[in-house]
Order: sequence, then structure tokens, then C-alpha cells
Amino acid sequence: MIVPMKRLTLIGLKEDESALLQALQAIKAVQILPPEEGRESERVAQLESRVQRLNSAQLALRPFAPKQGLGPKPQATAQELADGLEDSLRLCDQVEELERAVSASQAEADKRRSLMAQLQPWEGLSCRVEDIHPRAGVRYITGFMQKEQIPALEDAGAVVEVCGGEKEAAVLIACLEGDYAQVSSLAKELRFKEYAFPQIQGTVQENLTALQGEIDALSAQTEAHQQALAALGKERDALLRGQDAAIIQRELEIGRTLLATTDATFILEGWVRSDQVEEIQKTLDQVTEVYYLDLRDPAEDETPPTVLKNKPLVAPYEAVTNLYSLPGYGSVDATPLFAPFYFIFFGMMLSDSAYGIVLSLGCLAFLKKLKPTGMMRDLALVLFQGGISTIIMGLFVGTFAGLSWPTVFAGTALENVFPFIDSSTDPISMLILCFALGIVHMFYGVFIAAWQCIKKGDWAGAFVDNLCWPLIIIGLLLLASPMLNLPAALGTVGQWLAILCAVVVFLFSARSKGWTVGRFISGAGKLYDITSWLGDVLSYSRIFALGLSTAVIGLVLNTLGGMLYSAFQGNMVLQVIGFLLTAVMLVFLHVFMMLISALGCFVHTARLQYVEFFGKFYDGSGKPFRPLSYKTKHVQVR
Repeated sequence: MIVPMKRLTLIGLKEDESALLQALQAIKAVQILPPEEGRESERVAQLESRVQRLNSAQLALRPFAPKQGLGPKPQATAQELADGLEDSLRLCDQVEELERAVSASQAEADKRRSLMAQLQPWEGLSCRVEDIHPRAGVRYITGFMQKEQIPALEDAGAVVEVCGGEKEAAVLIACLEGDYAQVSSLAKELRFKEYAFPQIQGTVQENLTALQGEIDALSAQTEAHQQALAALGKERDALLRGQDAAIIQRELEIGRTLLATTDATFILEGWVRSDQVEEIQKTLDQVTEVYYLDLRDPAEDETPPTVLKNKPLVAPYEAVTNLYSLPGYGSVDATPLFAPFYFIFFGMMLSDSAYGIVLSLGCLAFLKKLKPTGMMRDLALVLFQGGISTIIMGLFVGTFAGLSWPTVFAGTALENVFPFIDSSTDPISMLILCFALGIVHMFYGVFIAAWQCIKKGDWAGAFVDNLCWPLIIIGLLLLASPMLNLPAALGTVGQWLAILCAVVVFLFSARSKGWTVGRFISGAGKLYDITSWLGDVLSYSRIFALGLSTAVIGLVLNTLGGMLYSAFQGNMVLQVIGFLLTAVMLVFLHVFMMLISALGCFVHTARLQYVEFFGKFYDGSGKPFRPLSYKTKHVQVR
């Protein structure tokens, strides 16, 4: 069901503002609405920056922190988190300082490596770099050129020293002052690439040695800083708790910016669940006696957020609804309506009782061990129920770990009882069953839409736009009565039922247009919707297809296992080895097959709800309820 909402107006003293907001944040019951002129707060940006700093610090320590095993989130009170925030910030400062030191030393080392890479080709240069400058009528040029071009320069009167390099050599060219122009021009023609040394002193070899020493020293510094970070790794949990404390403060400050204020009071406007009104009043009374509280029903021009509330057996399927879209406030919550169909369709698609046992036990272990919350918990419960459904449907229309039920129950009284329908030997019956369930599923959606029209007083819309289509489908199905050895009169009834309802759709589906040509054109176009109905019915063949694929692939896996076991026939040792290898292979392959199939069943079952069922009546315009709350990531606030 959709929980009724109330519009809340709370007026309190500014001196009680923080305490009241903290109390409301703790009970997660009020979605605060922004006023026309909200507050501007630089503190929100500051708190967001604090959250990001703590997050970056904990990520920096993650490689050095003890590995966290599977289990539920640790618990703490909001006050405990707040009390540890200052220590977390001091630890964050240490981590940031060490990170800056690591980055600085690595950057300096990279600069020196880059310089070494520049100087490496000049390692063989015999003179000091500072001596390479014009003097005593001699000019010098340094750069790179192809080795085979060097003799041309030497023929022009230059002296060339090859300092390093293989194909392209680093060279020092010396020539007389008077020959410089000719040598320089020739060098350009030979594609000589001039190189200017950086500001260094001494020989290149001396500089390379010194640079390597500096790099080693910087690497040692980096290692020391990283070891200091590693030593802090065991304190990462403090940063996680600190990040959650900062998130709580940020959310509280965001809520504060949504309040309207006067010199002495504040005004809070928001939405609350009607079933939490009493809790809100008790919470306010515990904080202060001086406040004004007004609660009213939503006005016609207001759109409250949507909150779903269902019984424990159905509530997990709210996750499936949320993955699509929340229903509009005041419309129909589809969760309890599609849950039985989801349960049945999932089991028919997976349709292997052994897979159902493993899936349900796996989900149960996941729920017990990790204790997930929110959507993760709901999805696990949906899959758990899907496993139960698979166990049941596997008996009726499926297999057991790829084995047929007559094989499983061979020699017992149940040998010829299960399955009721074997899709591998009687696919037509299984396909008809899937189509029949699909028709019931879609008709159910149409009846819901018709009921919504009737509640609004739109009787014409209920019959013409909705109920006529099931009647047309029923009429067309009755035409097949003679082929099913049913009285021929049923076929005649079906024929006239389909014709009559088709005429009604043709004449009245565009009733808002009056008796104009456009009305009849629209009516004719509306009759074409019968093709979409037939397409929707065919969509339910996916139930048959997935169920059949599970059985066939399971059979193939068992055949492969039998072939592997047969390859180890001989003495007892070989048989034991063959048995163990076969068992390991079959367990792995069947579990893998179960996981892949379960994912496909989840998606395709949801698709049948979203397209074929929701498409008949569902209003997905709902907005989620976002109350002022903690929104922690790492710790569950108790």
C-alpha cells in the first residue's frame, strides 16, 4: 500500500533549532521542503570538503589496512561517532601530510629521472659542460644527427666527437670561427637537431652519478613515508567512522539551510508519514515544550512523496518496484499485486529443484552472515523466495540438477508422478500453460485499470478502454472450441463477443472527438492494438524458453560428467579419482549455471511485470521520500 502523507509545519525557537533538527534526524521521519527563500550556507561546502578529505584519507590507507572479512557493518550511536571526529581529523591531517611528502619526493625523483634521460646520450662526452662555449676563435655546436652524415661535416673542416647513441648520435661539433656559418648551414641540410644543455656543471658522467644518488635518496624518503602510511593502516577504521560523523553533520547542515527563519524563530515545512505522526510529537516533546506543530492532508495541487508499506512476505518485492519507478501518490501500489506472479514465473523459469535449494540456502546464509539492509536485503529475500518457488515448480514442470524426476524417483511410488508437465517431452502443453498464465496476468492488470476508472466515475473508460480487450481475447479464444472438441456454440458466442466488443472499441474509443471522421479513424487505429496484445502474449514464451534451457543445459552438464567418469574406469584408484574429478566439475558447473540462470530469471521476470503488467495500469510518477537522516556509508547508526 501507499502510506498516506501529512504536510507538516513546525515553528520553534532558534535556540532549539539544532536540538530539534538532531532529534528529527535520528528518527528519519521528516522530508524538509525548501522555502521560497532558503538560507545560504558556506558551512555545507566546508562540511562536504571535510567528508571528501576523510574519504581520500581512508582510501590512501586502504592498501595497508587489515583485510575486512564478510560481516555486517559495525554499529555505533551518532554521539559516539561525533565524539571521535576530532581524533579522525587529526589522523586525516597526518595522512595528508604523508601523502604530500610522498608526492613531493616522487615528483622530485621524476624530475631527476627526466634529466637523466636527457643526459644519457651524452654520457661519453669527455669535457665539462661549462667548457662548451665560444673561445679562442673556436665555435662549438651540440646536437643529434645520423652517424652516416658525420663524414660530410668533417670534410667541411669540422671536428666531430661522437658522445653516444646508436643510429642517431649525440655529437659535439667544433670548428673555426670563420667556418662556423658554412658548418652550421651544412648541419641544417643534414637534418642536424641542435641541443642545448641544461644549467649543469662538470662532466655529464659526474652529473649522471650525482642524479642517481639523489634519486636513490628520494626513493628512500618515499619508502619511509609509505612505511609511515602503512603503520597508520590499522587506524583506517577511525577514518571510516570520522567520515560517517562528517556526513551526519553535513546532512544536518543541509537540513538547516532548508529552514525559513526570523530573528527569534525558525519555520520547518515538510512531509511526514501519517503512521509516524505520534513518534514525531513525542520526539519534539522530549526536546522542548515551546513549539507549534500543524499537520494537514495534502492539498490537490501538492504532490507528496511516495512511501510503500507492505506485509513482511510481500515487502521485499518493493525493491523490484523501486527498480522501475515508484507509483504516483494516490495511485495503486503494484507490489502486492505482482508479487504472486513474480514468485510463480521465477520458479517456472529456473525450474530445477536442486538449483532452488542451493539458491535459497545461499540467500539465507547471506542474510544471516552479512545482515544487509535496504535494497540489498530486499533483493536477497526476493531471490530466497525465488529459490523456494523453484523447488516447488521444479517438481511440477522441471528437473533436479538436470536429472528428470522419473530418474530421481526410479523404483518408488513417485516415479511416474512428477513432473506434471515435462517441457522436454511435451513442449506444447508447457507453452500453452505459459500463455494461459500470461493472459491471466495481463487481464489482472486490465481489471486494475478498469477499477481505477470506476473509482473516478469513468464507467465508459472502464469498459471501452479496458474491459473490451479481455472480452475480445476471450472471444477469439472461444473460436478454437471446435478444435478442442467443445460445443460449436461456444465458437459462435466467441465470434459475436469479439465482433461486438470490437465495434464498441471502434465507435467509442475516441468518444472525446464527437461524431466526426477523426473519431472513426482513431477507432480503426485503436483496433490495431490487438497486435500488441498478441505480442504481449507471445512474450510469456520466455518462461517456457528459460525453463527448457535450464533442463537441457543441466542434461548436457550431466552428460559431460558421465563422459569424464567413464574415462577413469579401471582399478579402484582410477575410479575414485574419476569420481572426485567428476563431482568437483559437476558442482562447479551446476553452481555457475544456477547463478547465470538466476540472474536471467530475475531480469526476465521483472521485465514481464514492467512491460506486460505495469503497461496496463501503472502510474510510475512517484517521487521517493527523502527524510532528514544520517546516510552513513560505513557504520550502522543504532
